[in-house]
Amino acid sequence: MPEAIIFADAHASADDAAGASRLLSFLSAECTRAKRVFILGDLFDFWFGPKQARYAPYSAVLSAIGTLSRGGTEVSFFHGNRDFYIDDFLAREYGFRVFDDCCIESISGRRALLCHGDMLCSNDVRYHCMRRLIRRPLTRRVSAALPAAAGECVARAFRRYSGRATAAKSQWVLGIEDKAVLEHFAKGADVIVCGHVHHEATRAFSTPAGDKTLYTLGAFGRDGSYLACEEDGFHFMQASDMSA
Repeated sequence: MPEAIIFADAHASADDAAGASRLLSFLSAECTRAKRVFILGDLFDFWFGPKQARYAPYSAVLSAIGTLSRGGTEVSFFHGNRDFYIDDFLAREYGFRVFDDCCIESISGRRALLCHGDMLCSNDVRYHCMRRLIRRPLTRRVSAALPAAAGECVARAFRRYSGRATAAKSQWVLGIEDKAVLEHFAKGADVIVCGHVHHEATRAFSTPAGDKTLYTLGAFGRDGSYLACEEDGFHFMQASDMSA
């Protein structure tokens, strides 16, 4: 039994029934064998507010998380850049913890800092300005108050804008900045695990406090990539129904 399973960027959407089905299978199979599951953001392709929880496949994914939690697995969710309006009320209803940015957890005997990863892309100044704006309490309340159809329309329009903006940026802007990583290692983490960049990789860092490791996750929605944390360390895996 893994001590923990960590994944990110499932991007579940009503536009991708097959992807949502793979996520549901993963939550009801591999994840049930773990003591803890950490979802590092972008579980959904977008999230405009609580009204979205009424519709498929979002309701099914949330119900699967609720079932996982009731079965004894501790589930933690970290806001991504697409589903940062998931709130404490929804978390209580479906039995998971929610984190806005990051936290440090003891995993496999190591102090692991977990986050979505956008906070480590510090060169993307324009994105971080937008991030602060759209995460303000007033913006959140306005989004939650919209009728479901209007909320979805706004969310889809924002996704299109974001996609065009991302396509125009260089890899230097979009990538994880080493300085940001080292700043977080200086706070006491032995390991950092993040998603966001959709690239499965392991990077070693040498610091005054010793050797540290950064794990970046692949996009679960694309390739089923996740990290299994065992007594002997961290291992990249692939969801069973995507291995063919």
